[in-house]
Amino acid sequence: MKKTLLALAFTSLFAAQAFAEPQTLKENEVEEIVLKIHHDANQGGYELLSVGDLKKLLDEKENIVLIDAHPKNQFDEAYIDGADNFEFQGTFTRHWKDDAPGGSEDAYKALLGENLNRKIVIYCGGNKCGRSNTAALWTKELGYHHVYRVTSGIQGWKDAGFAVKSAKK
Repeated sequence: MKKTLLALAFTSLFAAQAFAEPQTLKENEVEEIVLKIHHDANQGGYELLSVGDLKKLLDEKENIVLIDAHPKNQFDEAYIDGADNFEFQGTFTRHWKDDAPGGSEDAYKALLGENLNRKIVIYCGGNKCGRSNTAALWTKELGYHHVYRVTSGIQGWKDAGFAVKSAKK
């Protein structure tokens, strides 16, 4: 039910954005994205989180692991303060070496930590980016219980007016 309500909220958000700016997506295209996100979360057993909710967690200094699933060069351009980078691919194949060119399974587990009950929040580029889905699926596969995906990712974070960090000079 919570995921369904969140998917409906995403639909409303996309629709509001479509009317506020020159329309770049047709309603059926927005619907397709929303339904895919909902399906991915439902199938993967993880929760969806808005950028506003993530900002609140960070402001309240909640003990979370924040993962950016971009390739290193994209992470270096813009990332959310406190995020660790671990690259994943946009399509989940169930083969670690294909899905996670960012490193070994052991390296990812070390980044996540031993506490399987700690909140893990994952993001990538935006609503069409599948890297955060692949990362969330692997995180659940590795036994972590509280996995959250911020589907609007770094683009949604920036669109909300929140600050980003950069390793570029």
